Amino acid sequence: MLTSMAVIAALSMTACGGSGTGANPQIDGITGPDVEIVNGRLILSMVFQNVYVDGGVTIPIPKYANSSLQLGPDFLSDGTLLVLTISVPDFLGNLGQGLDPQSLPGGRPLPSVAAGALPAIALQVPQLFNTVLYVGPEVIGFFVPFKKLDIAGAILSFRFHNKNAEPVGILALVGSDANGANAGILAMMRADLLGIMKKPSASTMNALAKLY
Repeated sequence: MLTSMAVIAALSMTACGGSGTGANPQIDGITGPDVEIVNGRLILSMVFQNVYVDGGVTIPIPKYANSSLQLGPDFLSDGTLLVLTISVPDFLGNLGQGLDPQSLPGGRPLPSVAAGALPAIALQVPQLFNTVLYVGPEVIGFFVPFKKLDIAGAILSFRFHNKNAEPVGILALVGSDANGANAGILAMMRADLLGIMKKPSASTMNALAKLY
């Protein structure tokens, strides 16, 4: 118990960012995650600085025809780039209705969610380090396994901001579970804070229609 509390205290004090700062915590070995809206698409990206791949893959997301998850060499560094792309028009229908509640890999509750779960598609991608992608009417994000996180089984949550320093969700460092597995980085964004669940105006719909 004391070890866990010490880890939490140390990480809370040394993380770059926190409540009210508009900055995200820095994670050793990772650049990002970053989130932005570009041409009607939500783009969530992160670079693994010490992971190297020679080729890449882009995988479409079930039920979201214009959205995808991509892994490949980072053009701007020697690391590996992971990108989640969500097309805004994919969320204008009722695609998220009737989805099962999803929790963390291994069954632990989602941090910062009172019920511990949210309705979403949870897509595990073996080709992408067993990354789990969450897409639903309330949440967009992904969980990336990262065994180097050694925080005594704790789960540390931080406010997650976009590039304009606006809060859009939660970034969590997830320690290993009781079986010593399922440690990783969780980025969850609220669809309403991203603005993609608001009813679009006629002019917005016309503008989006010209993109596709």
